Parts: sequence; structure tokens; C-alpha cells
Amino acid sequence: MGREIRTIPPDRPVPTEDEFALFFAQSLDLLCVAGLDGYFQRVNPAWTTRLGWTEEELEARPFLDFVHADDVEATTAEFAKLVAGVKSILFENRYRHRNDSYRWLQWNAWLVPGRHRVHAMARDVTRQKHLETEVLDIADREKERLGRELHDGLCQSLAGIAALSSTLEKRLVTNSQTDAAATAAEITQLLKDTIAQARDLARGLGPVDLNGTGLGGALEALALNVQHLFRVTCTMDCEDSPSRLCHEAEAHLFRIAQEAVNNAISHGQANRIEISLSCKDGKGLLHVRDDGVGLPVEARNPDGVGLHTMAYRARLIGGSFEVRRLPRRGTAVTCTFPLPEKSDTSEKADHGRDNA
Repeated sequence: MGREIRTIPPDRPVPTEDEFALFFAQSLDLLCVAGLDGYFQRVNPAWTTRLGWTEEELEARPFLDFVHADDVEATTAEFAKLVAGVKSILFENRYRHRNDSYRWLQWNAWLVPGRHRVHAMARDVTRQKHLETEVLDIADREKERLGRELHDGLCQSLAGIAALSSTLEKRLVTNSQTDAAATAAEITQLLKDTIAQARDLARGLGPVDLNGTGLGGALEALALNVQHLFRVTCTMDCEDSPSRLCHEAEAHLFRIAQEAVNNAISHGQANRIEISLSCKDGKGLLHVRDDGVGLPVEARNPDGVGLHTMAYRARLIGGSFEVRRLPRRGTAVTCTFPLPEKSDTSEKADHGRDNA
């Protein structure tokens, strides 16, 4: 039997223009119609509720005037894709509130064929961003706590056992029990090796010390620690690295590199890892490249915790994140991030207060 084709009954009422206008006005999401000239042609009242600007103010200026300076380039590129007919799905940027704070908006948009205009809906995800940031902070604090407990607890206990084992070895030697003494010496050495490994792990979980060495120095220390801990080749190149960034940006970039290196070892089974920090075209670039087998499908899933966290850290500092499998073998992770302006002026917090 063929598929049943449902037809619309001729007596079913068709929504009127007034009903569509009511739906447009009552939506809690930010709905808008934009022309290809970069101006809003129509916005619904939710814009005023969430951002404080009147509809007339929003339609009187190019919409890029309301976009955070660090998001203008990405927004321009996304709009160009829209004009070319590519739908925009879950694109995020920051819009300026009337009180000069910023709100995170998540967009779905599409070009209306033959009408030379874009229809879009945005959702205010500022509160969600706050929660995600808090979760990230909690995870970082928990790592630091585990690192301290590993160093101050387990390592100290193992050191005590190693000392007892060493004492036992000496007593056995005194009593001419050479075989038992040799076994005790092996136990002592294994304990010392375990202590060294535990301290290396604790160092990786501990807080990122960027005050003295900066990001470049912290990444060099990461490379040395990886070589010592996992017995793989790990290099760091920062000849063209940017000048000092804010502490938050450096901490997020370090954690991105750390996660990428861990993926290269645990998933990619890499023997060589290359970390580089550089500047190009006025932007900072963090690269982590390996010669492993490449990330498996489940690890490359954008919904996976590791990649999602790295991408989120990149967005928090106004950057972008990309992971790709190399043609022959291996994986390349790239984080592009904005460099600070020469005039280090203070700026309003990106996550504005919830005025709604």
C-alpha cells in the first residue's frame, strides 16, 4: 500500500496576518527581519525586554554596532554565509545592552529566497553561560583539590612507606639476608618511582602558575612534564608568541593545550606532540599537533565533554576552536584568539546582569 497523503480540509482557517503579528510580538525569543544592507527591518518586543533598546533605536543603526568588538569579524563572516544561502545554526555572539553590559545570544537564521532579507531568531543564553562558567570553575577547583591531596596525602604516605622499606633493607643487609634485602631495595625503588609519577600527576592537576613564566613558560613546562611522565616526544615552539595576555585567557589556553595533549596520548596513541604559540594577522594561534592514529569517532563528537570544554574555553576568551584529522595520520587542534589592544582599557564584563 502507498503512503497516505493528508490534505488540508478546505474549511480549515488560514492564519491571518494579524495572528502572525501577534505570534511575532508575543514570542519570548528575539525575532527579527534584517535586510542585506545590515540593518534590522523589524524586531519584536523581546529585544527591548532583553537588551533595553527600543525597536526604533535597534532599527536606526547597523546591527553590527550592537555586537561586541571581539565578535564583529565572526558575525560578519556568518552573515556573509547567510547571504550566500547557508543557514546559520546555533551561532553565538555578544550583543550590547543599553547599560553597556553584554548579553550572549544564540542564533538560528536563514535567507528568504527571492526576498533579499534574513529571518532570524535568537535566544538569550547569558544565564546558561554563567552556569557553564561556574561548572568549569568548579571542575578546575576540583582538579586543584585532587592535585593537592595527591601531593600532600598519597605522596607523603608513599614516602613514609619508602622510608620504612629502606630501613628494612639496611637491617636485612646487617643480618646477612641478602636476597630479602635485594627484594626490599626493589620495593623501595618502585615506591620512589611511584612517588615521582604521583607528583607529576599532581603537578598537572594543580593550579596553573602563570605569574612568573607566562603562558609560554607554562606550556614549555607542560611539554617537559609530558615527556617525563609518558615517555613521548613533546616540543614547544613560542618564538613568535604574543605578549602577556590577561590571566583568565592564559589559564584557558593552557587548559586547552593540556586537554589536547591528553587526548593525543590517551586516544591518539601519539609518539610525537608539537605545541606552538604564535601570532598571525593580528590574532593569537595555539596549535597542538600529533602523529597519532587520530581521534576516534566518539572522541571527535562535538558533544563530547573534552572537545566541548575546549571549545567553550575558546569562546570564553572570544576565540574559536577547531579539531581536524590530518591527511596522513595524527590530529591538529587549533585555537584562534584575539590579542589585547595596546591601550589596556578596562571593559565592562561580557556577562551582563540579568535585567529581565
